[in-house]
Amino acid sequence: MSRFTGRDLMTMAGMLVCAVAVFALAAAGQTQWAIATLGVLALAIGVAVRLQFIYRRTQATNQTATIAASKESTDALGAEVSEVSRKLHHVRREVAGLRDELQQLNRGIEPNRADHSTQAATTTELSETDAPVAKKAVGLVGFFGHGNYGDELFIDVFQQFLGRDFDLRIIPDLESKPYFSRPVEEKVDEVEAIVLGGGDLVQQWSTDPRYFDRTYLRKPLFVAGVGVPIYGDSEKHKEKPHIINRLRRFFQDPNVKLIGMRDDFGANWIREKLEPTAPVTSEPDIVCSLKLPEVSKPAGQPILGIVTRQRRVETPDDYTRLEELAAHAQSRGFRIRHIILGTGSVGERDIANAPALNVPDKEVIHSEDLDALSRAIGECTVLASMKFHGTVVATMYGVPSIVLVPTNKNRNFMARIGRSELVASHNSDRLIEIFGMSGPAPIDPDQVAMLRARSTAFMEELRDQLIEIVD
Repeated sequence: MSRFTGRDLMTMAGMLVCAVAVFALAAAGQTQWAIATLGVLALAIGVAVRLQFIYRRTQATNQTATIAASKESTDALGAEVSEVSRKLHHVRREVAGLRDELQQLNRGIEPNRADHSTQAATTTELSETDAPVAKKAVGLVGFFGHGNYGDELFIDVFQQFLGRDFDLRIIPDLESKPYFSRPVEEKVDEVEAIVLGGGDLVQQWSTDPRYFDRTYLRKPLFVAGVGVPIYGDSEKHKEKPHIINRLRRFFQDPNVKLIGMRDDFGANWIREKLEPTAPVTSEPDIVCSLKLPEVSKPAGQPILGIVTRQRRVETPDDYTRLEELAAHAQSRGFRIRHIILGTGSVGERDIANAPALNVPDKEVIHSEDLDALSRAIGECTVLASMKFHGTVVATMYGVPSIVLVPTNKNRNFMARIGRSELVASHNSDRLIEIFGMSGPAPIDPDQVAMLRARSTAFMEELRDQLIEIVD
C-alpha cells in the first residue's frame, strides 16, 4: 500500500504551485527577490513537515498492523496451548495410574487392570488379521476438562459404553471463554450425533452457551444423566420465564431424540416445564453403571473419609462441626482420611482449601488418577462428603456416605436407596448423632445392584439408539 494519500499529494502539489507562482511574480518585477526567496523557503519547510508527518503516520500504521497480527497469532497459540493442556491432563492421569499399579506390584498386590502383555498380544494379533475400521464420531457436551471428579467420571462412562463403537469428541474443549478451540459449527459438522450430559446442566436461571448452543440441534441429540438443580430461596437462582422459554425451544426441537434425567424430580420438571416431544426417562446417575476399580479394606483401623471442596474464597466454609465429627470418630478407633476429590484446576483449588479442615494426624489423598481417588473412597468404612459423586461412588462400593451439602440431587439420590437419614450439612450439629458409635450401617447390596442395573440399562439403550441413528 502507498504511504501517500490523495490528500498528501494535493497538499504538496499546492505548495509547488505556490512556489512557482512566487518565482513568477519575482521575475515579473511584482515582488522583491528576497521576499520570494523567503516564501519559497517557507513552502519548502511546509513540504518537509508534511513528509515527516507522512513518515510517522506510516510507522504507526505498520505498528498497528503488526500488533493485530501478533494478537491473532497469540489467540491461535492460546487455543493450541489449551488443547495441549487438556491432553496433558489426561496423560498425567494415565501416568499416575501406572505409578499406582507399580506401587501395588511392589507390595505384591495384583493390579486391577488387565495384563498389559496380553493386551499387547491381542492388539498385535488383531492388527495382523483385521484392517482398522474408522468409527463414526459422536460429540460430547458437558463440564469436561476442569478436573471435577464426577464430570471426569462421566467421560469414563461414555468410553466404557460408547468408546468401542464411536470416536468420542469433546465439543466445548476449553476451560474458559470462548469454550471452543474452533468454531462450534465446524465441530458439530464433524460428528454424526451429540450426547449432552451428565450433571446439573438444566438450570432455571441460566442457559450456559457450552451446553445449549442451538448449533448442536443440527445433529441428533441425546440427553444423558442430567439433573435440574434447585437452590431454595436464592434470588439469583430463581426461575426466569425467558430462560424457561429458551430451554423449551431447545428441548422441543425434533432432533432431540432421548432425554435421560437422573431422578424423578428432574424428569417431572422437564415434562411439566418444557413439554418435550422426545421420551423422558428417570434413571440413577450414569456413574452408577461405571466399572470401578476393585478394592479391599486395608488392615488396621477403620477409615472415616472426609471430602471437602472450596466453594467461596471470600466467605470460606466453617469446618468446626466436621472437626468435631473427626475427633469423635478418632475416639471410636477410626483414622481420618481427607480425600481431595478432584484433579486438574479443581483439585488444585480443593487442596489449597484442605488446611482449613484442622484434624490432627489426618491422611491426605490427592492424585491426578481418578481410579486412585475412587479406591481411596472404596477403602473407607464411612464417608462424609461435600461432593455428590463422592457419595455416589461410596454407595456403589457399599460404603455409607453422610451427605454434607443437602442439594436436591443428594436428597433424591439418598431417598432412592432408602437412606435419607444420612442427609445433613457440613455445619450440622447432628453429624456425630448420624455417625453413632461405629458408623452408619453399610448400604444394602440389593440397592447397589438396583442402581447398577438401571443405570447400565439406560446406557445400553443410549448406545443402541446411537448405533441405529448413526448407521
